[in-house]
Amino acid sequence: MNIKQVLLGNWFGDLAMFSREKIDLLRAAISQSEAVGTIANDQLAGRLVCSICDPNKTFLDIGAHIGSVTSAVQRYDATVNIIAVEAIPEKAEKLRHKFPHIPIYACAVGEEEGEIAFFIDLQQTGYSSINRPTNLSQIREIQVPIQRLDNLISRDTEVDVIKIDIEGAELGALRGAVDILSRSRPTVMFESAPSDASDAKKDLFDYFDQRHYAILVPNRLAHNDNGLTKTGFLESHLYPRRTTNYFAVHKDRRQKIRDKARRVLRIRVE
Repeated sequence: MNIKQVLLGNWFGDLAMFSREKIDLLRAAISQSEAVGTIANDQLAGRLVCSICDPNKTFLDIGAHIGSVTSAVQRYDATVNIIAVEAIPEKAEKLRHKFPHIPIYACAVGEEEGEIAFFIDLQQTGYSSINRPTNLSQIREIQVPIQRLDNLISRDTEVDVIKIDIEGAELGALRGAVDILSRSRPTVMFESAPSDASDAKKDLFDYFDQRHYAILVPNRLAHNDNGLTKTGFLESHLYPRRTTNYFAVHKDRRQKIRDKARRVLRIRVE
């Protein structure tokens, strides 16, 4: 089992991860100051997404990897019901061993169902995806089942927060979760990297906009901000980009999520 996975959930592992984050910020401040904002926002996104789910509701960890987000959510509030999805079979099995009481689905997610090619990055498995990479020299191709989230998650499940990090396949997964977004209006933290195609970013923005969602950078979640325009969202990917991870918040829940983020960050507003 990955040493990082072994350390998840204990005080030593938490201290190690906290220290690593601060070192990353310090290193950027010294050698690449333009990147500090990006790194800080991504770290803030991880802290917020793990702590804003309502008690007794459901958190979906899509692209669970080694389980660091699942572990953090569980540690913050043990009443939260976590469901994790991980396409790589070996990783899914390790997650089941690490989190025996949490449902772990070994599949990809998208807008269609069946089987699909999945490309495992042998150097950095966290970058594995259903999207075919340009360089196949360090890739292992496997076939995995693919499911729609609307079919995978029971209709009586109150989904409050979704974290989705599946290396450029986020839009397809969201298109397979139309009913979940309409029914539960969950807050979604999603990755949108600068390497993703511009048209895909536009489609992703439109998908949320059509469902009455606002897109925010992490350091604006706890503040009065109506969200990015489409132009602002596209420009935020340019170097030095604002963040890699964004929050999509239903506009009817914007104030509630703002206040939850303020409590997490201990922001007091007189």
